[in-house]
Amino acid sequence: MSTQAEESWEKFLNPETLRANLIAASIFITSYEILKSSIIDQIKSFYTHGFDENGPIVSETYESEVLALDKKRKVFPASIAWLRKNDIIDAADEQSIVALTDHRNHLAHQLPAFLAESGKDVELTRLEVLVGLVVKIDRWWIVNVELEIQDEIDPNQVRPEEIMSGNMIFLHLLLNTASGADSAKLYEEWQKQRKARNSPTL
Repeated sequence: MSTQAEESWEKFLNPETLRANLIAASIFITSYEILKSSIIDQIKSFYTHGFDENGPIVSETYESEVLALDKKRKVFPASIAWLRKNDIIDAADEQSIVALTDHRNHLAHQLPAFLAESGKDVELTRLEVLVGLVVKIDRWWIVNVELEIQDEIDPNQVRPEEIMSGNMIFLHLLLNTASGADSAKLYEEWQKQRKARNSPTL
């Protein structure tokens, strides 16, 4: 048996290694979906003007100002192009999204290989770039859109570096829980609050 084959069997048959690789794969794919949501959903929401029995009513300008930016009118690349056009992300960010998408696709379509083949690993180091993109995009929307339409909050008094979106909080909790950092304390606190909410009042 070759050294590579032996290492592959070791990687796959070792329960701790297999569990770690399954967790790593799920973390990366889930985190990527949060990034994709950050890119697509906020733009679509910006062009949504109400709801009816069929769901959100998206204005016709979404078609001409967003989807038209991609030749095939695909939502994801068109949304990335819209972010770039509006200087929310730059060329380096766009390339990072492409690289993250490629890794996500390889991981999702070749998961058995990532679990069993020596030298083929989930690149969790890419998560730092992914989180940075979510932070950049979400903070732009909050500072430039959400705060501008709220009369009770003065945008000039808000520190952008302290802004936390729902996506950012979810990523933080996901990565912390997966790494085991303070996850037990977080769960214990949630259990306390749950019991308090469900306790009968006198």
